[in-house]
Amino acid sequence: MNSPDPVTRGPAGHRWWQRYETMRAAQHDRFLRRWANRFPRLRNRRTARRLVVALTITMLLVLAAAIGTFFANEAIIAFAALTIGVMLPIIWILRAITLNVNDAPASSLDEFQLAGRNAARSIAYTALWVLMFIPYILLMAVSQGGDSSVSGEVIYGSALLLIVLVAGVSCIPLGLAAWWLQDPDPEDYEPYPHSGTSDLAESATETGGHDA
Repeated sequence: MNSPDPVTRGPAGHRWWQRYETMRAAQHDRFLRRWANRFPRLRNRRTARRLVVALTITMLLVLAAAIGTFFANEAIIAFAALTIGVMLPIIWILRAITLNVNDAPASSLDEFQLAGRNAARSIAYTALWVLMFIPYILLMAVSQGGDSSVSGEVIYGSALLLIVLVAGVSCIPLGLAAWWLQDPDPEDYEPYPHSGTSDLAESATETGGHDA
């Protein structure tokens, strides 16, 4: 007799999964309430694509800084400065202008958003699978010398290289979501959520709430 899947069919697993999805939905809603109306001038296809290009260039510079640590430990300064001062702010802005579609729970997205996100994640997974061979092959190559030991700089640089590659690949779905961003409709600039006190007043008027 096959045992039920603990996540999808088991009662305890089902409750756990529901709580997890509810938590994610609440986090997504808090993010939108705080950031959905920020950066209105950046919410267009042209600017979003410029930000994606800027993020790509920054990631290449971070990659160069990570490679530089193979030769000089001082390169970590450039690595940290680019990561904290440039890359992370661009990522946060892209999350805001794309309405955090990349990290939103499935229940908060429509079918077109889900299809786009699934396609972007599939591309990212393929890129991750390919790029992970770079540091592995590098470590295999340096270990083939006459000396069986590997220098600390190589190990340190390989670790940073792994971090950069994983971080870069994780940005692919976000970058594609921003690259595919459409120019917004005028109602997209209404405060989040789009229903407000004016809608409530209009509804009350339509139902006769204005009569004493």
